[in-house]
Amino acid sequence: MAKALSTLPVGALVKDTGTLYNGKPIIWKIADKGHVGYPSGSVTLITERIISLKCFDAIEQSNSDSNRRSYGNNRWIYSNIRQWLNSQAGAGAWYSAQHSADAPPNNANVWSNYNEYEQEAGFLAGFSTNFVAALLSTTHTVGRADIDGSGKETCTDKIFFATSTEVGLSGDVTAGSRLALFTNNASRQAKPTAECVSKSDQESGFNVNDPWYWWLADARKDSSNIVRIVTDSGSSYIYCGAYDGSNGVRPLCNIKSDILVSDSP
Repeated sequence: MAKALSTLPVGALVKDTGTLYNGKPIIWKIADKGHVGYPSGSVTLITERIISLKCFDAIEQSNSDSNRRSYGNNRWIYSNIRQWLNSQAGAGAWYSAQHSADAPPNNANVWSNYNEYEQEAGFLAGFSTNFVAALLSTTHTVGRADIDGSGKETCTDKIFFATSTEVGLSGDVTAGSRLALFTNNASRQAKPTAECVSKSDQESGFNVNDPWYWWLADARKDSSNIVRIVTDSGSSYIYCGAYDGSNGVRPLCNIKSDILVSDSP
């Protein structure tokens, strides 16, 4: 029996069998419905599990800022991960410089050569035509560092990371509002997919049965390279350099609430 996506409760799992990452359908969890500030009438999805380990942004060897030169750039609007998440380009074709000092996430530009992704296809390359058509452009706010003007800034994406505020944690600024899914540390914990584990440069203790760290969109305000993350315990941690490819990717999107889904598993 088909029913509208909006009739499913927060926390329900959904998938589009034609939308793949690492060869398997992406499993999404409903994070909220009609969320304040998001497109009118939309349903917000977040991946149920961590789907990949990737750096937020690569080392920028020509940047005048020494921390960004050594540890990457923590500004969401210029991040490698934002560009990758929103690209439909084929393998090796998604990256283009976003500013004069930008650099791609290749082996030379990520921590300990961990989980480079310059040669991957863009994330949206694995989405079905119908899913791409259903994605709603979302205008959202993210916290930014003092070096970039402090406070927060607004950007528009189809696929994006949550902020500290949106997952119910404290950040340097209030950016957006809490998504209904996130009520405590347990609700923030996320385990990786089997494909994520098998395709990632192995981390000690990294397996499908235990929660792992995942990126948020917030920059730490007094740093030019540190990005906030959710820890394996579901709490906040703000000491991860953008170039660290050992942290998880757990993206969000908003789609039309009247899309029909089947209740047959």
